[in-house]
Amino acid sequence: MIIALCYGFTAIAQAELVTDKQGHQISNNNLEVLLETAPVDAQKKLLNNKAQLNEQLEQLYLRKVVAEMAVNEGLDKQGLNVERLEAVRNNALFALKLDALRKSNNKDYTKYAQQLYFANQADYPVAARVDAAHILISTKKLSDAEALAKAGEIRQQLMQGANFNELALKESDDKTAKNNKGELGVFTSKQMVKPFSDVVFAMQVGEISEPVKTKYGYHLIKLNKIMPAGVKPFDEVKADIINKLKEKDWVTARTAFFAQIVKENEMQIKELAVDEFVVKKLDELESKATIK
Repeated sequence: MIIALCYGFTAIAQAELVTDKQGHQISNNNLEVLLETAPVDAQKKLLNNKAQLNEQLEQLYLRKVVAEMAVNEGLDKQGLNVERLEAVRNNALFALKLDALRKSNNKDYTKYAQQLYFANQADYPVAARVDAAHILISTKKLSDAEALAKAGEIRQQLMQGANFNELALKESDDKTAKNNKGELGVFTSKQMVKPFSDVVFAMQVGEISEPVKTKYGYHLIKLNKIMPAGVKPFDEVKADIINKLKEKDWVTARTAFFAQIVKENEMQIKELAVDEFVVKKLDELESKATIK
């Protein structure tokens, strides 16, 4: 019974959905190949949206024409197998042609990148940073009062000339102190807990702080160096700026390339043929869904 029903489907006759003056065409069979790759619900959604459907038809057309251009330029000899399905072949050649078009841009972007950089320096900020060291007295094994008292005693030694790094190695509860002797290196305010950052970014170079309480315990901080906020050097952002400029130009060039093909070849989407295909295809999909 199911077999009989299947034989009952009326095959959709081949029809040209897109043509141009060069003889290129996209048939309903080409559209079928595209639809088969999507779930039924997605097929129905596309078929019921004329704008999106026309956009897909134009893309199928462009892939075919651009693929032909690639063949004429010998790009199909670059590792493509002739046995590949036309859709796969067109996609590959389409990509090759666009890649060749993109690489044909020999414009020197350095000058334009510099102009953009100097006109928009606010887009390339460097946050203020400091270089500091610390000694941590943890409150895990000591009470808050005991930890504060110990930090105060160590600070007194420091104020009397004791070496900060040596005391960090000996007294700090920060496990990294055995390797860095308390040196934290360079950091921004956001890289440290707020109570720590608030103090260290208000200090003077060479100053040793009073005990600073954080969730880790009490810290004695020594400020080594201040690096004010500024702007990233051009060389550091040059590549990124150039890539953005190239991408912008590429989008413009690609859009113009496609528009030129469509215009010069007088591409036409045959609305009546498309509408007829849509009706028949939707009926077919509904029938298949009913059988299941």
